[in-house]
Amino acid sequence: ADADSRGAALFNAFWGELRQRTRGKDPFEVQWSEEDPMNTPDGLADPRTAARTLAAAATKLERQYGSLDVPWGQIVRVKRGEVDLPANGAPGQLGVFRVIFTADGEDGERVVAGGDSFVAAVEFSDPVRARVVNSAGNSSYASSPHYTDQLSLFAEKRMRDAWLTRADVEANLANRDTFGGR
Repeated sequence: ADADSRGAALFNAFWGELRQRTRGKDPFEVQWSEEDPMNTPDGLADPRTAARTLAAAATKLERQYGSLDVPWGQIVRVKRGEVDLPANGAPGQLGVFRVIFTADGEDGERVVAGGDSFVAAVEFSDPVRARVVNSAGNSSYASSPHYTDQLSLFAEKRMRDAWLTRADVEANLANRDTFGGR
């Protein structure tokens, strides 16, 4: 479900429709097994229903967006304040690593409303190194310069260095307030 994927929208539409048509039953012939996670699930329980569902999803997608191969990031957007970027990620039920949940937006868009919020990759070396991203930015106040400061990183699947030492924190310090009598 990368922003430039030209198959994610069709697959997402197909999967959502298939889950509705199968009334929540597992659509696979062989269900997922913890004992065999690399080979399960497998096959479709009802290939005819799956084919009809794919045709219906394709028709709906073409009608709504004018194309079967509409880029995922054209439909799914990261929006906050004045920032509007193509998103990547999908609902966790699709088996993706970057999990997002969406809400209705304008003109058929889906707007990221939740999911991965803080992501970290830590190397337990000496010294410890880490890369992080806080997808919604570092502030919930719209007037803060940190309200959208990490959205572009999130949208571009990039991370920043974590500030793990006092020197790192002081080098990135915006202001310092001292409380108490000292």
